[in-house]
Amino acid sequence: MSERFLFLSDEWIEKATELRSEAEERFGDRIPEPPAAVRINIRINEIPHRSDLDGHIDSTGGRLVILEGWLDAAQVTITTDYLTAAELFVATGPEEFMEAMMPAVFRGRILIEGDLALIMPLMQQQAIAGGETPPEILEIGARLASFTEV
Repeated sequence: MSERFLFLSDEWIEKATELRSEAEERFGDRIPEPPAAVRINIRINEIPHRSDLDGHIDSTGGRLVILEGWLDAAQVTITTDYLTAAELFVATGPEEFMEAMMPAVFRGRILIEGDLALIMPLMQQQAIAGGETPPEILEIGARLASFTEV
């Protein structure tokens, strides 16, 4: 069994960052470009082992980049709790991602502030990508899930 790390611990963040770097090296040219250019700040709260965590998603450079820290010029801010974030981050494919995201939005576990229209293309890509998801993307999701402990 591979080593597992508590979701959003320093060790987990380091391992997820290593995985992203490895994926970019191995098959970055085969990862589809995001369908929208948007800058999103994310706050994850109710983390049992640390204080709230601020991060961001930036797709303005043609890649989906997820890093710690807030962007000054974000167009959207998303706030969610630890368990919801864990469900989303360890989803191994678009179907699993949507199964976690949509009920969380409707139950108020995900708060979206800003222009929702800017992130809709990203959400729609997840919803319809099912059979078209490159195996490399599925591999990244499976590997992320394999070392994540919630």
